[in-house]
Amino acid sequence: SILSSLRRVVSTRWGDACAVELYGSRATGLSLSSSDVDVTLTGVPCSGREAIGAALRELHDDLGSQPWVASQKLVQKARIPVLKVVSKRGVPVDITIAHTAQHTGVLARNLVQRYMAEISQIGPLAIVLKTLLRSVELNDPFTGGMSSYSLVVIIAHFIFYMRSEGIPFHDLGNLLLSFFNLFLYRFESKVAHWEDPVVYELYNLGIVAEPDNIMHSCYRIGRVCAAFRASARILEKARSDPDVRQLETLFASLAGEMEASTPLGSAASTQTGPPQPVGADAASGGAVASDKAGKKADQAAKAAAKADKGAVSAEKSADVAAPSPADEP
Repeated sequence: SILSSLRRVVSTRWGDACAVELYGSRATGLSLSSSDVDVTLTGVPCSGREAIGAALRELHDDLGSQPWVASQKLVQKARIPVLKVVSKRGVPVDITIAHTAQHTGVLARNLVQRYMAEISQIGPLAIVLKTLLRSVELNDPFTGGMSSYSLVVIIAHFIFYMRSEGIPFHDLGNLLLSFFNLFLYRFESKVAHWEDPVVYELYNLGIVAEPDNIMHSCYRIGRVCAAFRASARILEKARSDPDVRQLETLFASLAGEMEASTPLGSAASTQTGPPQPVGADAASGGAVASDKAGKKADQAAKAAAKADKGAVSAEKSADVAAPSPADEP
């Protein structure tokens, strides 16, 4: 397997003190077939950006002789230097070195795993939304769309808010529609900002860090809003017919719906149009009123992060084992 081979190469180069940690969606169980394999190396004897770059160049040379490696590219000018490897089966592998508090991949992995252990609805909802965004090419924050991590954090805080308000959240259909409305209220007419809860994880480790905006690299947030608005319209129409398979209809219709109703340059894509809740019944029963949820979205994010810090900090990250892919991810 990729991870087994990488562990052998790393151990040969730097000794057994160096570990290969899997993080990201492949570690949390939220990966799609096209998801990258994100790994970070701990215990590598290097300090500073130049030394990290040199270590990745050494790894680049070592991996060149591995039979599973098809191509490699070292990106040293990224915020965190990364060695991007593609296997001969087309699996993309991003390799970084965790040597500063700036690299929070493992902490973020542990945080997402705890969220999912606490609320089972997070996983299914995240998979549906990730697949939805991928279907319209909005699953890459750098070319257009949202990162998997930012999406999961917002989903978690949204459900924490519902739970704190005593609003039922077990019906995944209502939950999906409610999420669309909250997201549109929160991001369609406001600056795209959401504080990264990992800052509290760092604080627990005695590291003081400036709060980061997990949406900082999200490009074309207006198109994400357009996709969610179109999705809500499709689902509202489909739910009136009991014989219609709603998710199948959604995935089959979304691209055409967006093209017809929200062309590039429209209010939805430029983020200037006023938000309008979709679906009258989204404000009752198992759903959340978009106005009510939107006004409290920022408070919910901070409250959820603090609650996670206090209520869940007893569950140490060591108790959560990252899965090891069998053959090739």
